Amino acid sequence: MTQVALNKTNIKKLIAAMVKEGVVRAPVETDNGVAFADISEKSAIAFDYANVKLPLKREFFPQRETVSRFGLDGVVEERTVAKKTVLFAVRPCDVQSIAYLDKVFIDDKYQDPYYQSRRDKTFIIALACSSPASTCFCESLGQGPARKSGSDVMAYKLSDSFVFEAVSEKGEAFIKKNKDVFRKVLPKELQAVAKQEADAIKKMSAVNVNMGAIKQDNDPAIWDAVAETCLSCGACTFLCPTCHCFDLFDEKHGDGGKRIRVHDACMFELFVKEASGHNPRAQKGDRMRQRIMHKFSYAPDNYRLVFCVGCGRCIVNCPSNIDIRETLARVTA
Repeated sequence: MTQVALNKTNIKKLIAAMVKEGVVRAPVETDNGVAFADISEKSAIAFDYANVKLPLKREFFPQRETVSRFGLDGVVEERTVAKKTVLFAVRPCDVQSIAYLDKVFIDDKYQDPYYQSRRDKTFIIALACSSPASTCFCESLGQGPARKSGSDVMAYKLSDSFVFEAVSEKGEAFIKKNKDVFRKVLPKELQAVAKQEADAIKKMSAVNVNMGAIKQDNDPAIWDAVAETCLSCGACTFLCPTCHCFDLFDEKHGDGGKRIRVHDACMFELFVKEASGHNPRAQKGDRMRQRIMHKFSYAPDNYRLVFCVGCGRCIVNCPSNIDIRETLARVTA
């Protein structure tokens, strides 16, 4: 695929080119840290971030959305009119998570029209990690700080320039269309890209994910011990880029109402509670086991993929300091 370069002083030209493609969303500094937001040529993009707190899945699978409306005349399915969007400077782990969610929402058997409409209208430019956080462990899961799959274009930020590499046909077309924005990539820039990736891998923590051991029926006491300090708050699942469970509820308004889909979490006590009052996962250890087994056993069985990208969000944001790397070590010992 085509490789080109861009001097940092010309970044506004690139933004202008992206704006022509649609709404451009990129990481920017906010009062709550770095987050994705709509940008323009005047915006200051936060390139040197480890990762944003809220995962990319929210761009395609919102935390709350209306799926249908009902009234005296019947039920009408809500139609999603997705805008053409360019997601710029997305970390590879988040890009990879969307490739995983594609397996759930738009596979050969089931197609979610709401997810599909947004996915079809989105162009993704990933940004390789040069300084991963201490909680990042994507390399241990067979991925990496510069993994290209899932993106349309891969970008690398160097000292004075950016290197861009087309990954998909859409990416190739974008670079070709905007050839006047870019310049020829230099050999020393390609060498810098290779060194940057190698250095980033060295900074990552190594995690031994023993899939065979995880699939064994561990002693419930192990899971109870792991979940002892868990608050069942759901932060780990809501912030996980691959967790995709949701609930549906009806909201009444006069003679009608609407059916709303919201994110749900397997760590909630009520998640699988039955109408009879029976709860097959009443204990925190049961719910912790479900979460880990889903990612590292059930998903590989169903999709041939581990549904964890090693982004470390659950580690950083857990109020009880539960570390999934330590959990994996304990349940596979």
